[in-house]
Amino acid sequence: MKASFEGFLFILLAGGPSRAYTRQDFDALDEDFKFLMDLFWSNGDGLPADLIDKLSITVKGILPLFRTNSESLIEQLKRGVDQDSYDFSSRSSRLPLPPTPGRWSPDEPNTLLRVLCYRNDEVATKFLKKTYNLPKKP
Repeated sequence: MKASFEGFLFILLAGGPSRAYTRQDFDALDEDFKFLMDLFWSNGDGLPADLIDKLSITVKGILPLFRTNSESLIEQLKRGVDQDSYDFSSRSSRLPLPPTPGRWSPDEPNTLLRVLCYRNDEVATKFLKKTYNLPKKP
């Protein structure tokens, strides 16, 4: 079950360049994760519900990022990036790339950046192009 939940997050946050999500996709993603949890619960014949709840905390924390507007995600990312490594007095709009952590978390800058990278909207695209010189999505 733990590997399945991690795989679910891997698909969402590192699934490759063909992935793109809009805020409206949240409902489908949330429903997919509920179906995955139900698979392990099996109408009470599977794993204990408290174990499923315990192992699903990370996914349940990250999924709401997919319905959060891009402006809010960008502000959270800016706050989360190491302030010491960014000179706010310079005219550059560049932020340092956040390091890749051992685990994803809803308040971790790399996770926020990945959600923005897979966001299919103009605000996220412009921010990524300006800040990290990432190419526009096709």
